[in-house]
Amino acid sequence: MNRFRWVILVALICLPVAYLALDWHLPGFGAAQSVAQPLRVPDGDQEMAWLHTTTNSSTWERFVAGWVRAQATVPELEVDGSNAFLDSTTAVPELIVGWKGREPRLRIRWYKLQNDITAGDWVKALAARDRPPLAIIGGGSSDRAVDLARAMDAQKHWNGDRPALFITTATADDVGENSREKSRLVDLYDDRTFRFCFTNRQMADAVLDFVDQAPDLRPEVFELEALRGITGAGAGHPKPQRHQPHVFSVQWNDDPYSSDLHEQFQRALLAQTEAGGVRQAAFQLSRLDIPFSVGGFLKPNLNEQETAKFIAGQIRTLPAQRSMLILPAATQPARRLLQAIVERSPRLSRRLVVVTGDGIPVNALLRDGDFAWRAGALPVPLVLFTHNDPIAWDDGIRWPRGAGDSNSTEELMHFAEMARVIVAGCFPTAGGLVERSDDLIARLHARRPAFFDPNGDRLGGTGEHVVTLLPRDDADGARGSAQLSVWRRDPTGAWKGVGLLNLGVAKP
Repeated sequence: MNRFRWVILVALICLPVAYLALDWHLPGFGAAQSVAQPLRVPDGDQEMAWLHTTTNSSTWERFVAGWVRAQATVPELEVDGSNAFLDSTTAVPELIVGWKGREPRLRIRWYKLQNDITAGDWVKALAARDRPPLAIIGGGSSDRAVDLARAMDAQKHWNGDRPALFITTATADDVGENSREKSRLVDLYDDRTFRFCFTNRQMADAVLDFVDQAPDLRPEVFELEALRGITGAGAGHPKPQRHQPHVFSVQWNDDPYSSDLHEQFQRALLAQTEAGGVRQAAFQLSRLDIPFSVGGFLKPNLNEQETAKFIAGQIRTLPAQRSMLILPAATQPARRLLQAIVERSPRLSRRLVVVTGDGIPVNALLRDGDFAWRAGALPVPLVLFTHNDPIAWDDGIRWPRGAGDSNSTEELMHFAEMARVIVAGCFPTAGGLVERSDDLIARLHARRPAFFDPNGDRLGGTGEHVVTLLPRDDADGARGSAQLSVWRRDPTGAWKGVGLLNLGVAKP
């Protein structure tokens, strides 16, 4: 009897292992295969499909909030969010938009991306339906935008017009594995793609233009500037040598965002120099490559340590000047590298200005400032880009005493602006809804004032926002507080301050 007991025990252990190892499929066992099943669109209504990952519900929440906020500037607009947040994770949330008391309606539905349901699966399912959506909204990151654009381009047959592609926050200008294969992101699904955010090149242009217009941030050699003032006052003095402030440009090679933004910053810097910008300075440029962005929360990896050591050493040996550090990176590697530089050269307040794109979100300074970034203790000015106003809180308070519990409003304001553009394109008359994607695309291109360029990228030159974080000395001389300022570029090209926030003393 004991012998049979051991045989049964071994069988109970081995059979499940064999079932998993050999991928057997037994009738009645195993999870059902997930299938992309878009909902039916009621007669007269139109649909837009929002494709986003199942786990990123916070982005959908801010997208819905942006549409609700858009009602403040479009009074007749009615936004029904009663089905936008459902209890079941497998259900399809829906936002219904229209004119008050009128039909038809625009239905924006969140079709969720999962491990076994890709953007390509949803594109095929939507193409097979009796009526395709007016547009597919997606591209929360550049890699997802590429996957979606290629899937839509590969799908040639639709039961109606091919939908437009609305890219939300993907910023890459060029995509591809190498220089020979690179293409513009908006050209992957050509003539039907519209990008609602700014690109990496536009971010680099805006940040460098802002720095050029700010005397307290502009790179310069201090002694030569003083000599310039002396020689300009009288004759007989030798003409000063053209000053050449130093620029350090760092990129992380394993991060496509860092590589593309790094390249765009260098192009923008060269273009400004050739055009006589940045005080007609010919920069001394040090390009630094870091192979990997993997590292600790605060402890830099070995290559980051060596890069920080080099930059700090160069700053100490350079003549008295304000250098610039171009830092195209996400929050964590940027924080590690800056921390390592500061530790090696703590007195940097007038010797360095740090510029970056949108990889460091304003929330890293606001919501997470007390425990993650501690940006108030950063002894150098930081200039970063945002796609919209990050401190436009509804209560109108732009100078609160503390910012530790504050969330950036950048994404909310971005989606509200996106909503207004979509409404203007979809509703040519009060209550009238376009029925074809071709008509919607034509209206977006013909919009006045223009919001997109002929390629479908958002127009630059106005609407960009820049945030500066400037260190301040406390009354007792201790470093620890900072001032966060928000600036917007107006149609004249000038930068106008739109908000100010004092960040408290960083906690030890």
